[in-house]
Amino acid sequence: MKEDGCLFHLLTENDLPEIWARQQRLHALSSEFDAFRLYAWQQWDRMEISFWRAQFVLRFHLKGEPCYVAPYETEDFPELLMQLMDHERAQGGRQLLFMKVENDTLPFPETFTASPRREYYDYLYDAQALIHMQGRSYAAKRNQISQFKRKYSWRFEPLTPENGDACLQVLNAWDHVHQGASVDAERVAIKRMLSLREDYGQCGGVLFANETPVAFSIGSHSRPALLDIIAEKALPEYIGAYSMIIQSFAAYAYERAPFTYINREEDMGLENLRNAKLQLKPIRLIERTLMSTPL
Repeated sequence: MKEDGCLFHLLTENDLPEIWARQQRLHALSSEFDAFRLYAWQQWDRMEISFWRAQFVLRFHLKGEPCYVAPYETEDFPELLMQLMDHERAQGGRQLLFMKVENDTLPFPETFTASPRREYYDYLYDAQALIHMQGRSYAAKRNQISQFKRKYSWRFEPLTPENGDACLQVLNAWDHVHQGASVDAERVAIKRMLSLREDYGQCGGVLFANETPVAFSIGSHSRPALLDIIAEKALPEYIGAYSMIIQSFAAYAYERAPFTYINREEDMGLENLRNAKLQLKPIRLIERTLMSTPL
């Protein structure tokens, strides 16, 4: 499948094999360009896609305004921008919004203004650091894991069609504790993750304590160097469950197919989530900058 020009269509499950094939050629470490993740959030995002040269461009809405994003390795980027401007004018748009991700060398004309979007920065971690949690920086996490192992009869199970309901049990219990903090979109996305049977690099795991599911993690080995964590929940009353699922899933996923980095995605501007991600000692924040120009 290869298109000349920006011929956008609503992303469907039929697009996943082509996205998967193209994403394997990327070196980008951001989370956007992953077939499994795109499928999971599609019913909420209503993402549109256009295949461009050897890669693809995505069209989504950012606070109600259409916005575009493409891998920094996209060929003929200046030509792509011109095509996007023409496309947006044809839709009646008065400005072009483009989310620049991870790379500052993309050539934008001087008419564009740049606005860093800190709430959308991805958190990137060294895989071995989260698998082993060694050193003083991880002493508190290791202590939590030790407490969990001492207090509970526990086990970690790889996610399968047979134990997928355990994830929903954790989600329901987590939602009850947090008084409905899990928004409908997240619930729909997790159900879609559990329903997809074709292999697009996805895997997951469930943590049990005294035979009760207390945490789960679902991710995607979206390209050879990267594991992307797309959904994760742990019940707060089980001390250490959060640290335990992070380490257990990282070790299991690495054993399936080794990778160098783990992307734990953005904090959405939420202070508690930001602090939790920083406590895990990221090696890098993957920047996102909103570029805009009038048409």
